[in-house]
Amino acid sequence: MGNDFIRLDEDSIAHMTSYLKAMPQAIPKAIARAMNRAISSAKTEASRTLRTKYTLKASTINETMSLVRAKPNSLVAELKSQSYTASLPLNRYKVNPKRDTTGFPHRAVTIEIIKGKPFKLDKGFVWNGTVFSREGDERLPIIKQTGPTVPQLLNSEKIMPQLQEYAQQSFEKRLSHEVDVLLKGKVK
Repeated sequence: MGNDFIRLDEDSIAHMTSYLKAMPQAIPKAIARAMNRAISSAKTEASRTLRTKYTLKASTINETMSLVRAKPNSLVAELKSQSYTASLPLNRYKVNPKRDTTGFPHRAVTIEIIKGKPFKLDKGFVWNGTVFSREGDERLPIIKQTGPTVPQLLNSEKIMPQLQEYAQQSFEKRLSHEVDVLLKGKVK
């Protein structure tokens, strides 16, 4: 499941190139540098935003994200979030208790996907760190419990526009900085 969720391209940089008309060879270099810094900060902001709402660890979020960096001859930077499974195991979220609950005494399993909204899993248990539940009253079959993946969480209608706006603002800020640096002659 591949989802491009933030893309910076030529359309977003058209109004900023007027600063560097006198130095045409420096325009693509400054734009590529600004894009790369903006897309890296967008990745950090995506992780930070998800961790404020959901009980995921940063490592779980970051392992699904990858960057395609801009180059002076290819002015496109992308942040992609891909999950290679249809769902994320519930043990990646906050589960209580973390130890096995298959012995005596049996303990209820509480799961918290969204921060501040825990729920109890009926007929649930933890075995070898994985959350399962029984389908009926019988011992078998058991079902491995899963939750939403990181790309599904990122594609929500509240998070995506916020990240796109953050990436755009970061790009404009970084581009003005890169232009200043090139005009002052500090970097070639």
